[in-house]
Amino acid sequence: MNDIRTPTSPGNSLKRESELRDERLQQLMDSCQQEVLRQIIGPFGLTPAMFDDKDGGNVATVHNADKSIFPDEAHAENYALAGEEYSQEMRQKHWDDKKSRGETHKNINTDLDSGKDVPSAATERPMTKGKINGDHTVSLKEAHGDRGLHLRFSEEERKRILNHEKNMAFIEESLNKSKKDRTWSECLADPEFVETHKLTSEDIKRIKKIDRQARRYIQGEKNKRLAGELVSSGAKEAGRNALRQALGVVLHEFVNGSFAEIKMQLQDRQDEKNLIDRLVESLKRVMNRVINKLKTALEAAIQGGVQGFISNLLTFLINTLITTSRKVVAIIRESMQSLWRAIKLLVNPPAGLSALEITREVTKIIAAVVATGLGMLLEESVKGFIMGLPFLAPIADVLATGLTAIMTGIAGALIVYGIDRMFDWLSTTGSELLAAHETQLDAQAAVVGRLETWLGLQFENSRLYDDCAAGYRQLQQSFSVISFQMETAVIAAEASVQSHGNAVAVIETQIERRQRLAAVLNSL
Repeated sequence: MNDIRTPTSPGNSLKRESELRDERLQQLMDSCQQEVLRQIIGPFGLTPAMFDDKDGGNVATVHNADKSIFPDEAHAENYALAGEEYSQEMRQKHWDDKKSRGETHKNINTDLDSGKDVPSAATERPMTKGKINGDHTVSLKEAHGDRGLHLRFSEEERKRILNHEKNMAFIEESLNKSKKDRTWSECLADPEFVETHKLTSEDIKRIKKIDRQARRYIQGEKNKRLAGELVSSGAKEAGRNALRQALGVVLHEFVNGSFAEIKMQLQDRQDEKNLIDRLVESLKRVMNRVINKLKTALEAAIQGGVQGFISNLLTFLINTLITTSRKVVAIIRESMQSLWRAIKLLVNPPAGLSALEITREVTKIIAAVVATGLGMLLEESVKGFIMGLPFLAPIADVLATGLTAIMTGIAGALIVYGIDRMFDWLSTTGSELLAAHETQLDAQAAVVGRLETWLGLQFENSRLYDDCAAGYRQLQQSFSVISFQMETAVIAAEASVQSHGNAVAVIETQIERRQRLAAVLNSL
């Protein structure tokens, strides 16, 4: 028969709940200390000391440039002409470079003077001396309207790109003057333009290919410059963030170890060793703790480098749409480490961790990120408040940083504690429901057990009934045999009686004969 489980005792449940609550409170106390220390060392300590964050990030974007927000003076100088209207004076002074095509013109005229044919790049028709123009495939007016060109390149670099042979096609003067500042797409879409210059389908294909190659060249230059800026700024951010994360691990361990040693020294005042010896031993223990953390610091440096590069790229992408303040830039960088941990936890959770526990940990990580971000944004407000107090104004920076770090650390710890308690409540509610289900299952198991016993008895009774029936059948058979034997005996007895009767009759007949014979003899 199956074992019947005993329902969970309410007293045991209350005891576990009390123990869990005490454990969470102890974790809150420890978390407050560690979070305050982490905030002071990290976001409010090493970060402002090691990073010179700017509004809009470290990579220039057109969106920010239109608001006069640049990562450096060079980009601001590049963008100086972007808002000015295009004109012939603008063209001649800032865009066109006749010297760059002068040598080509000279070679063309030499070929023409020697009797050679010089075909048009657009139509491949022979051109006439004095009627040949160097055409900017991507016009200078269109280039002037490209704010990305302004932002990424200096004036000299823009001239070099737009007057490069890959953007320069030597064509008929009439075709160039008719094209003016329009794009080739606009010209080829104009039936009058095509008809006036008698452009064939082959001419149109050729022109489109020239236009496509020129645009690919210019876009390629822009992409290379942007990639260079992203890699350069990303590498700097990666290096600084790697150092910041490694130093954070080492300093955190050093301060934690120092606090532990100070506490131990205050408790062990009865130690016979002199103070200097004890301090030396304490320092050795602290340094051993730090040395043991070097591997962790190296791992943090590697991860920090990757996170720094990604945060720089993410900041750039965000700033193509909206402008971020320097604080937001710092928040993005600081959040990368936590978000990295959250993603790793979601993608590759530890073995044996339930979905609820994974959700708990990820929620705590994200909540800590939000708390840190809000704290960093609050720092300026705290600083402004302190600056309003004249006697604290000289130390406003340091005081604001310290107070904000403490408040952020405590707030983060409280939020994490609240999340733990919420998930504990969810787990407890689930456990109580599970206990109710278990109790119901226990009752059902008890009923099943009784049914099993009853069925066993019924089975045993049925077996006994079968034995009785078999006995009755044997008795019936025995009675049948006895009945048959008795009938046989009766028949035999009847036969014997009849035989005796016949014998008696014979004897009586013989006696009667003897009596008659005796009478006869007597009469004689």
